[in-house]
Amino acid sequence: MSQIILVPKYARLGEGFSKREKLQALEHPGRRVNGTQTPATWITSLTDLRKAILLCTYCRGKFNPRRHGYRKLYIPDLAGKTDGYLHNGQCDACKQQTALIPGGGTSYIAEESYRLLCLDPLDARRKARAMARAQTAWQRIATMFRRGTRAPREGAGKD
Repeated sequence: MSQIILVPKYARLGEGFSKREKLQALEHPGRRVNGTQTPATWITSLTDLRKAILLCTYCRGKFNPRRHGYRKLYIPDLAGKTDGYLHNGQCDACKQQTALIPGGGTSYIAEESYRLLCLDPLDARRKARAMARAQTAWQRIATMFRRGTRAPREGAGKD
């Protein structure tokens, strides 16, 4: 017995769904929670595929990134409100929202794609210090004046 599915002749795909429902349909559900897949096997399958992994504070201690060839993802926060290692989303292991858990979440990325996607804070700091040491005193003063760090003149801007 085959099922017959009736579709209106001039219907458009996705018609009748809101934008939010369409985006949720594209989202991957994550690991199966019906008892057939443990969080550890799901994380292992993600590491085998070299996918990015987001873990909450509770699940982070159970994952050894070095064993699987992963590193913490660092994206600098230009506003300076958080450190670059804090990320929010759904934990891949326990499926909880990391924004609701104190400490947030940490993302891990494969070592091969680390240099392509993020800035290594230690290398950036090293390069900035080396460039500062290479400048002479007069070059340093000139860069300070170009940045506008000198004090404004008295009476400037008053009309």
